[in-house]
Amino acid sequence: MICYIIKEVMMSNIELKKKVYKELESADDCLLDEILGLIHIESKNSEIVSIPDHYKLALDKSLSQIKSGDTIPNAEVEKSIEKWLYK
Repeated sequence: MICYIIKEVMMSNIELKKKVYKELESADDCLLDEILGLIHIESKNSEIVSIPDHYKLALDKSLSQIKSGDTIPNAEVEKSIEKWLYK
């Protein structure tokens, strides 16, 4: 849990809610949509996510490649991308 701190004084939950409500009164539709999206994301954080089998297989393959040293350094990949982008 992240605490909101102003001037090194921690606000109580009630004080924080009052401040949020006050700010919401003047928020435009775009900001309200963003806030609602954040609330939905936070409420879904407690849900268990099921990973499809094909993703699990791809992840297992990738981990095996890493363990066996079958990797390409990031700098080399970036050079390849630069060549591809700026042909």
